[in-house]
Amino acid sequence: MAESAKESEPDDSQGSQQIDFDYVDLMLDGDLKAQVNYSFVKAVAAAFDEKVRLLEDAEQKVEGDEGEESFTEVAVPEIEAMAQAVTEGCVDFGKIHFWESCETAEIAWEESKDEEGNVVSRAPYGNPHEEPQEGNRILANLEKIAGWLREVHKTHEEKGMGWVSPYGCPEDGQHAYDRRSACITELDGIVEKVKSNVDL
Repeated sequence: MAESAKESEPDDSQGSQQIDFDYVDLMLDGDLKAQVNYSFVKAVAAAFDEKVRLLEDAEQKVEGDEGEESFTEVAVPEIEAMAQAVTEGCVDFGKIHFWESCETAEIAWEESKDEEGNVVSRAPYGNPHEEPQEGNRILANLEKIAGWLREVHKTHEEKGMGWVSPYGCPEDGQHAYDRRSACITELDGIVEKVKSNVDL
């Protein structure tokens, strides 16, 4: 966890320092409940990102093969499963704060020097980004999944309702279409909740 106490000057000549906390850790210093919760968020973010990156790798491979089918056509089950895991799974992504879902600031250091100009101590502080960065990619991955699901939906409309049915049944396809439409709406709602959840 972050410590707000001043850090001693590092020994290396460049004055660089490896740190094992981020801006949110620093911001939550002293709030034990929030710190524990953020540690859970970081664990979820890592697991979530691992799964999304597998799909991104598959997307690059499909696009590189230059076949007739797009990634969203060949990966319909995987994309829908990922979306359903977000909307129906054990994690309520809508409760995640905006500043937990991306990187809004980075750690910077305020230096104190002695009379000879030597750095004697350094204290960390948050230096805000002009525009949020991806950070742990929770928000970016939510938006990525929603985008993929929209592409599946668009393809379904273009190819007809029987497209996703193993029997080419329009009725089965319509049920799948309606379920996916509801999932897209729920995903969009989660993204908006995260973006608007800026309070501590």
